[in-house]
Amino acid sequence: MMGRLFWKFFFAFLASFVTAGVGVGVVISLHHDRSPLMMQPGLPSMDRSPPMFDHPLADYRGRPPLPPLPDGQPPSLLLPISTALIVSLLASALLAWYFAKPIRHLRWAFRALADGRLDTRVQPLIAGRRDEIADLGRDFDHMAQRLEQTVESQRRLLHDVSHELRSPLARLQVAVGLARQDPGRVAATFDRVETEVGRLDRLVGELLTLSRLEAGNDGQGKAPLDVIELLAGIVEDARFEAQANGRDLAWQESAEYVIDGREELLQRAFDNVVRNAIKFTQPGTTVSVSTLRAVDGRLHIRVCDHGPGVLPSELEAIFQPFHRGAGAAVDGFGLGLAIARRAIQAHDGSVVAANRDGGGLCVEIIL
Repeated sequence: MMGRLFWKFFFAFLASFVTAGVGVGVVISLHHDRSPLMMQPGLPSMDRSPPMFDHPLADYRGRPPLPPLPDGQPPSLLLPISTALIVSLLASALLAWYFAKPIRHLRWAFRALADGRLDTRVQPLIAGRRDEIADLGRDFDHMAQRLEQTVESQRRLLHDVSHELRSPLARLQVAVGLARQDPGRVAATFDRVETEVGRLDRLVGELLTLSRLEAGNDGQGKAPLDVIELLAGIVEDARFEAQANGRDLAWQESAEYVIDGREELLQRAFDNVVRNAIKFTQPGTTVSVSTLRAVDGRLHIRVCDHGPGVLPSELEAIFQPFHRGAGAAVDGFGLGLAIARRAIQAHDGSVVAANRDGGGLCVEIIL
């Protein structure tokens, strides 16, 4: 079924062809009317052959006249006009169909996407085009892909949150059940309940932080902030915790580096990265924290541990919510690095991870 856009294109092209045909016809007619029927006096003739007057009706050059049409009728204009009209109709229909077809594909794709079919792609249907409509199709596919990834990420996040909430709630139910069976264990039950409630509180707090960061609403304004000073305070606190667990932390301090930032977000990001390294480094080893101001003026912060590292295929996945890596046995929610990346991205920075030579993981923050 041809849509309204097809008919708009069709009548526009038809009007253009008819107008052009009429214009050409008028020009030819005017030119024909102004052409001389005989040589004007004083103008040189292109034909130098001697005149011939053998024929009684010969013209001034001696040529016999054209034979008259049957019944003396002038040549009919019906055939050329009909031919031009038919050609204009066909050309208009083909051009209108060519321009309207990809629009129909885009309309179908938008409707399919609105119906929840997020895997809809329009580029295969208009792959042969090389114009702005093809660019629009590629932009639509990019939008659909990002939307599909976002929805899938939200579904996965909801599943992971449900799983994480179920575990402490189940332990709370077990603790309450044991307390009812044995009233003498009420004190121990309260300790367990307090532990699980604290765990739930931390989980909900991290989820709220992650949600605000992903929505771009952290509720804070930027202010001048010395990143080195902020990082130094975090390192001092983390060193005390590391030494208490048989590990150490080395800090290579540099000159001040002031940016317009949100202190709470950056503190949360640095703290998550540093404490994650302390958590995974082997006992008796040292986590190194270093800073370097690059030639382009950006600050590079490297946090390297001596832990098991991660698989190369998981170097990007560790920044996804609730990802703990293959075989990870350390307690946690898997939200620390996800929050850190989003907090750094909120400051136009980036976070990357790489396995270090000799074992361990290095996380680099660029501001």
